Amino acid sequence: MLNHRLILDSVKPKKFVKAAIQFLQKHAKDKKVFCALSGGIDSSAAYLLLKEAKINTIPVFIDHGLMRIIRDVEEREYIKNFFPDVRVIDIRKVFLPEIYGEGDAEEKRKLFKAAYSDIISKIIQEENCDLLADGTILPDIEESFGVKITDLKETMSLEEEKELMEKRIEGFVKSQHNVEIEYDVEATIQPVASLTKHEVRKILEYFNMPQELIYRKAFPGPALAARIVGPVTEENLIFEKKVHDLIESLVENYYQEKYGKTMIINNDGEQEPFQVFAAISENILDRKVTGLVDGKRIYEYPLSEKGEWDYEKLIEKASHIKGYARLFYEMGNNQQGKYDVVIRSINSKDARTATVTKLPIDLLKGLTQKLLTFTQTKNVYFDVTPKPPATIEYV
Repeated sequence: MLNHRLILDSVKPKKFVKAAIQFLQKHAKDKKVFCALSGGIDSSAAYLLLKEAKINTIPVFIDHGLMRIIRDVEEREYIKNFFPDVRVIDIRKVFLPEIYGEGDAEEKRKLFKAAYSDIISKIIQEENCDLLADGTILPDIEESFGVKITDLKETMSLEEEKELMEKRIEGFVKSQHNVEIEYDVEATIQPVASLTKHEVRKILEYFNMPQELIYRKAFPGPALAARIVGPVTEENLIFEKKVHDLIESLVENYYQEKYGKTMIINNDGEQEPFQVFAAISENILDRKVTGLVDGKRIYEYPLSEKGEWDYEKLIEKASHIKGYARLFYEMGNNQQGKYDVVIRSINSKDARTATVTKLPIDLLKGLTQKLLTFTQTKNVYFDVTPKPPATIEYV
């Protein structure tokens, strides 16, 4: 199997779209293409480019049960508002029992990889698809391959890629559910592989997509499994969906009221907030979470601090933390609760590095009060750790 990637230096949207159409027609003209449409901005941009290039495409949304709720709407319904022709494949009954009880971070990623590849392979066979298109972007490639996009050729075999990865193993950060998988197709086709998130948003703007999609927060491949520290269960998944929607929605409301949109480009050129979400765990201070030191992924315990709120002082301490993966600021607690909730809000240009969003303390206190109205909430923390030394996600 081959992988075709559009490799370009950063260009303006109009020129990029023209180049992408040429790339897609070169590799996919008169072909039938399966497109993994997750609902995120990356796969959305890939699908829009395929449509613009008039490629015969089957868009598929795989509902494994770990997608978020967005303002009380299930993600499978949310995506249909933008792409009514998307085909929803429900694998929850098969997939969820496999991941329930799994607490290891890399094993969670492998389970997703297997689930995606199995269902995609089945549909590819049923529909006699020639190619598979996805929304792999630049940070995905850099973190999995440990290389720059310029180290890759437009067309490479899996064997060539594996050889390259072995040479650059020191640059590996994490596996991706949509990288280094073999399917029964001639090739994969990745039209947005050389773009960062900010550049992808520019493509969506070019296609006049709604603001709620353009500024949609990035979401990890392993979905909410990346935000449940420790084993995933039916109970903690329900709770995670509830608190995740609460935090993301209320922070977006704050930005909408203050700036007229749910994301801004700040003075440092970052998308703010690039991601905002809730992570949960039972006794999270006793759980190892991911960090990033010298470009390598580590697993260490988090450290908690309480007392006077001083954003700059906390960020400085977290930036130079040693022996721990990250620093939490304790916001409040309910000793009768069961789950710790971590509020995470970061700014970033491209996900390779990230700073902590300087949310007003009054907003954080309001979020904490609402979280503590849930009887299952035990402790509420705000993660004050940039990337590096932390990763954005927790597994």
